[in-house]
Amino acid sequence: MNNIPAYKTELLKSKTRKIQYLFESKGHKSIIKAIEYTPVAKRDGKVVYNLGFGDYNEENGNIFDDSNSNNGDMRKVFSTVLNTIPEFFKENEDAAIWVQGSDSADKFKILCETNCKKNCEDICKNFNRRIKTYRYYVNKNFVALSKEYIFFGLSNEKKATLSQYIPKNEYIGILVFKKK
Repeated sequence: MNNIPAYKTELLKSKTRKIQYLFESKGHKSIIKAIEYTPVAKRDGKVVYNLGFGDYNEENGNIFDDSNSNNGDMRKVFSTVLNTIPEFFKENEDAAIWVQGSDSADKFKILCETNCKKNCEDICKNFNRRIKTYRYYVNKNFVALSKEYIFFGLSNEKKATLSQYIPKNEYIGILVFKKK
């Protein structure tokens, strides 16, 4: 899916139809990370899986998707997440993937304001930061990606709408279907 080196992942499947890929981030320290696809809805007869990602808690199998490790290997970690998408669609060709950052909810802004280290005044600079990373990647590679995938974007308006993805538009979520 991209040319950036990626970590080797280990696939775990659970009884809840949740799919996890585990890997070790080897930056400033060693951190177990997880990429998780969780069924959340049905759309046009297809199961929609939420793409979650974060630090992995080995004791309970949970993912902390709001942590920011700053481990010095962000590009390789992001590449690893992206590399699971074609693998996911190989096993789930009739599914769709929903991508939205854990920093896109209004409650994130409220929490961020109370602990802000950036002294944001009117606009929270951390709000929607994660989805911006995905949008940047899709925008930059849209022509090549559109050969295999169909993208829709969720607008960030009072009445949010899902529409055909147009590069450079602002979206708070992305819905991805694999072309047949």
